[in-house]
Amino acid sequence: MQGDGTHRETAAEYEHLRTKKKERQGNEEHAEVRDVFVGEDEVSLALAFEWTTGTERLTYDLGDDRDVLKLEALAASHGFEFEQIGFLEGETLPVVYTGSEWTPTVHRGYAEGEGSVSETFTTELRLLARELARSPKILRRLVELSRTMSTKQLILAVIIVKKLIIIALIAWLLL
Repeated sequence: MQGDGTHRETAAEYEHLRTKKKERQGNEEHAEVRDVFVGEDEVSLALAFEWTTGTERLTYDLGDDRDVLKLEALAASHGFEFEQIGFLEGETLPVVYTGSEWTPTVHRGYAEGEGSVSETFTTELRLLARELARSPKILRRLVELSRTMSTKQLILAVIIVKKLIIIALIAWLLL
């Protein structure tokens, strides 16, 4: 009987050490979405890993624009619309350990200090667009137009606007 208890302790120690080995900053793993809870103010995902019996919970505040963008990116990465986030249950997500928690890899552009410059720029631009959408009507129209543009079109639009500003300044200085 005593050997049975020792076996359980050994299994628990093995799982604990295996978990610590996996929880290194920057380590990428795959997790299965075991449960999706969609509440009034938040969405919660329970992630399970094959190397541990425990689950990791990701919670998103529906009142926070950045969290909503994260959920949209997560749903889109699996071919779902934002409203279909519940269909992620049973799906496998690539996740990365950030030093304190597991985060889906599609969220890198939304985490401070993570992601490429273009991802961060695009994310901040989308957040700005959300803020402007709550502004007066003319700004809302501009935001709606920018949302339908691709990244390449947006970059070209910025370049054209900058050139127009430079031409206007040169004309003003010459006249």
